Amino acid sequence: MSNVSEPEVTSAEPVTVEPVLAPLTSADSIAFVLALGRALHKYGTPAHRLEEALRVCCQRLDLEAEIFTTPTAIIMSFGDPHELRTRMMRVEGGELDMDKLEQVDDLADEVAAQRMTAAEGIVRLEQILAAPRVYGRAVTVVVNGLTSGTLAVFFGGSLVDVAVASLIGVMLGLLEQVAARSTDQTRVFELIGAAFVALSANALSPFVAISPTLVTLAALVVLLPGMSLTVAMTELATRNLIAGTARLMSAVIVLLQLVVGVALGERIANALVTVETTSPASLPSWAQWVALIASALGMAIIVQAQQRAFVWILAASVVGYLGTGLGTEWLDERMGVLVGAFAVGVMGNIFARLMERPAQVVHVPAVLLLVPGSMGFRGVAALLGRDTLTGVGTVFEMFVVAIAIVAGLLVANAVVSPRRSL
Repeated sequence: MSNVSEPEVTSAEPVTVEPVLAPLTSADSIAFVLALGRALHKYGTPAHRLEEALRVCCQRLDLEAEIFTTPTAIIMSFGDPHELRTRMMRVEGGELDMDKLEQVDDLADEVAAQRMTAAEGIVRLEQILAAPRVYGRAVTVVVNGLTSGTLAVFFGGSLVDVAVASLIGVMLGLLEQVAARSTDQTRVFELIGAAFVALSANALSPFVAISPTLVTLAALVVLLPGMSLTVAMTELATRNLIAGTARLMSAVIVLLQLVVGVALGERIANALVTVETTSPASLPSWAQWVALIASALGMAIIVQAQQRAFVWILAASVVGYLGTGLGTEWLDERMGVLVGAFAVGVMGNIFARLMERPAQVVHVPAVLLLVPGSMGFRGVAALLGRDTLTGVGTVFEMFVVAIAIVAGLLVANAVVSPRRSL
């Protein structure tokens, strides 16, 4: 056999190799989806949106999954029917943090597009969860007072009522920061906070010309479960019956705690001083526009929205306010909020389409100004005061208003789709 010599290579052009991400493994992808579900739940995502977001993420990661969520648990099964791997996670109640919700949403898109591995996504998700909030405790406390004062304007309060409600709101914010250090204290904060607000408002009435009931309600607005009630009705309307029922009962329990706390505070105040009530002198009509702008910005800070979303939140709040006014003229006071909720829904969905951000960033703070939490509070208080007819009527109106808000948001989704699962 003759030897065949190989041609000698004298030179070679340098070869550039583009970096390629490692392929996603099933275990890493499942771990990321589980962590993503816990994070989205933590930041207040309703059941129907949470399930849809996780379903979309699983499809992009080539995972077969069945998903079921409630306010206290997430159950996910992965794989073919004959070899399912099921995980049930116990989760706590969510908190409103639109900044971190945006970051988690961006992270999910990065992993789903394979611009980041699932393992890297888990690490990044842990960093997002551990990061400090956009607005610190001091800012949140001040904004609590600002929001209480501005809502006193909508309730027809005088300038003195607004000032006292703001002061009590600040003190309530401080009390919340103290209670947040302990799990046991957090669980009874609504009861203690309501008692403190009612005691403060009634105890100050002999010395300052205020309406104690109005001031109490305005200062308690940040604790009222109006958003939970609206989300519960949305989940029921979208056939997430278990999640909706559980969230609805949670909202009712919070209302009961607030009513009992207010009754306790009033009893203590009556034992200490002679409570006096002054009929409030309503502020001029232009004051409501000032209060609307201040309350919209306050709500944006309370839900930890990024500053670039402030203009959208303010615009949604204004169109919601105008829509509710027009709807009240066309329909009635209870159903007028449907038009306002529709306007808020359209504005939030336009934000989601143009900015590629979750529509919740705009929906949540704007809807908070429409929710009927104060109606529920008055209704339950009337029932506990044995005023059955008034209580039942007010509670029924609360559910009608909540359904109207839900209907407006659902119609907005049908008319202008956000093109996003969140």
